[in-house]
Amino acid sequence: MVLEVTAKDNKGKEYKDVKSYYTIGVDLDGYMRYGAWQIKELVDLSLQPKTIQKERVVFKFDKDVTSADVTVNVYYYISGKKGDKIYSTSKHLVFE
Repeated sequence: MVLEVTAKDNKGKEYKDVKSYYTIGVDLDGYMRYGAWQIKELVDLSLQPKTIQKERVVFKFDKDVTSADVTVNVYYYISGKKGDKIYSTSKHLVFE
């Protein structure tokens, strides 16, 4: 699963932050491995069903920025290549 947060300020500058949740396999030395014969332990960094994960994303805008459009997308990847968007929301923020 991938959380993607994008903000675009009123000057057109774009900011982006991406957070990934996944399970990795590691060998005896702690290095990430992909082959089943190499994996000795699993490290679970995924989101568990029916749990809520709160994330905080901070962007540093220029001082003269008055507004920004923020978009949040959540993608679910069954295989490593094709991700399906399962959630999306947008909000217009005005700074005073």
